Amino acid sequence: MAHKAVPRRKGLFFGWWIAFSAAVMHFFGGGTFYYGFTVFFNPIREAFGWNATVTSVAFTLQRLEGGLIGPIAGYLVDRIGPRKLMMAGWVVVGIGFVAMSRITSLWGFYGTFVIIAVGSSFASGMMSNVAIANWFNKKRSRALTMAFVGPGLCGLLVPVLALLIGNLGWSRTLFLTGMGLWITMLPLSLVMRHRPEPYGYLPDGDNPASGGTLSSPSSQPSPRNPAIHSQPLSSEQEMKQSGASGMPTRSVMKTPAFWFLASGAFFQTVGTSAVHVHIVPYLESVGISTTVAALAVTGMTLCSLIGRIGFGLLGDFANKRFLIAASLGLQALGILVFSWIQADRIWLLGAFLLTFGPGYGGPIPLRPALMADYFGTKNFGTIMGLSGLVSMVGGLSSPVVAGLIFDTTGSYRLAWIIFALITVPAVPLILLAKAPRVPSS
Repeated sequence: MAHKAVPRRKGLFFGWWIAFSAAVMHFFGGGTFYYGFTVFFNPIREAFGWNATVTSVAFTLQRLEGGLIGPIAGYLVDRIGPRKLMMAGWVVVGIGFVAMSRITSLWGFYGTFVIIAVGSSFASGMMSNVAIANWFNKKRSRALTMAFVGPGLCGLLVPVLALLIGNLGWSRTLFLTGMGLWITMLPLSLVMRHRPEPYGYLPDGDNPASGGTLSSPSSQPSPRNPAIHSQPLSSEQEMKQSGASGMPTRSVMKTPAFWFLASGAFFQTVGTSAVHVHIVPYLESVGISTTVAALAVTGMTLCSLIGRIGFGLLGDFANKRFLIAASLGLQALGILVFSWIQADRIWLLGAFLLTFGPGYGGPIPLRPALMADYFGTKNFGTIMGLSGLVSMVGGLSSPVVAGLIFDTTGSYRLAWIIFALITVPAVPLILLAKAPRVPSS
């Protein structure tokens, strides 16, 4: 049945509120767990007398757990939407932080790390990516760029955590972090919506159609009143109402593009995973103070904004594959520069930040946007989860390898040279990931 167009609603399109909420959640989640844990690394291992290798195993467990859960999380978010999953995820993350503040053994450390990793798989990341991919089409790269400004700024939390650890100790800081995440993240999760059509919108805020399948303008969500239907839609009803389309998951798995994208992410993750875990311990090992090392994490995430915003905004107008390839080239160069940093060559830290930061930041909004362009949004969460399962392997062992090399040689330099070389194949793999051919009906 044909639908008549109705006037565009006044005010900010609700999809932008979803992107903004995602940015705030990325800010706190990334600043505390993903980047922030580098400042907990030495205090915790020194408190219990652990070496760098066994401490790094926790980060391997984090990536293993996140990778294995990714396809499950993706499947669930495609069918029940992100809001309930995100609320449950943040509850689990908070429990993990509070429990870690009470650990007395290495196995307790590993166990609580896994709890946080499980919660994080549902707390933001993929969940918000799926929502944004559904709410935007022509402006998808820009919306994802806005969301990923949050983790670009989250490095600002790292010196705060370092200051709290110095004054309160790592245990109290972990406890306060868990409580703070509950207070801030649970309300933000309420803003999330799966698809725009059940609320009377179309992607990008285009003129919605009137008719029985769309809700009336008066019942649309807003920042103060994110109203939903009085009769909540089932997942099947929501899918029927939405304009979601895309390739079946099995068909996606048969395309060369999927495997080129996933394997490219595999090689990229090897370097980024190790750097993010060991940046503070490494800089301390070459004679740089903890304060400067923590500020380097802040600088790294802030410099990543050059890539997140610059490459991300260009993604709606230029070839995303070329932009990702350029980013990965910068990342490999940055890791190589990283290997030469010493206390008497501290100027190289600036060169590292200005190459590695934009390099790893660029693909963050571009890769999910490109995958949505190629494969559609109907099964987007599942496809992202399966891709993450492949890339997870890249980041699984590299933190442990870096720790083992340091424990064996007393230096991280060999690790960084190896990881820089391993990153290089990601560039041609991305360039080979051309759009799949969709059979004509």
